Amino acid sequence: MTPRQTPPSSKFGAIALLLLAIPVAAQENRAQERLESMLARLDPDLVQAAEARGIYDRDALPVLRTMNPFFIRGDFNADGELDVAFWVQNRETQEHGVAILHSTLDELYLFGAGRPSPDRQTGSPNEIRVDAWHLLSADHTEAHPVGDVPEIGVVEGRPFTFEREALEFVNLGKSAFVLYWSDGRYWQFWTAD
Repeated sequence: MTPRQTPPSSKFGAIALLLLAIPVAAQENRAQERLESMLARLDPDLVQAAEARGIYDRDALPVLRTMNPFFIRGDFNADGELDVAFWVQNRETQEHGVAILHSTLDELYLFGAGRPSPDRQTGSPNEIRVDAWHLLSADHTEAHPVGDVPEIGVVEGRPFTFEREALEFVNLGKSAFVLYWSDGRYWQFWTAD
């Protein structure tokens, strides 16, 4: 055997290690799938129902549970029924976003996660990343919105009163914006800059 040749026993050892690694990787994948299946049971009923109907694709847009809370319920479209908004992550691009489902389960409204934000841009045009989010109640008055959205009556610097519940997204100490349902669609406008 020349000095550069690998002894036969080490060749077999390397092959054996490689063969052992394949089942371990497969077991890790199965464990991750089982964990995701268990966590999916914690998701709101509307998310599970939308997945069953084919409106929501959990494989393409897995629920992102790193934001606390990772979902918020509210009557966003003012039909008297609870809707749900929840964080997702585009599996291909890893971009974060928010999906909204109305109680009617007619459509998945997706913001970020690879899709541009409506009307105004927030940081990366295809992603939503914020420090916090919360529900604004119907009849909440925003004293000084930033920018105009004349289609729904938002005028910069003039108080705006919400007719229905809305979601506010906050970058602490920096800016905040709202997703607000009106006239059959979601509008975005700034509440702090």
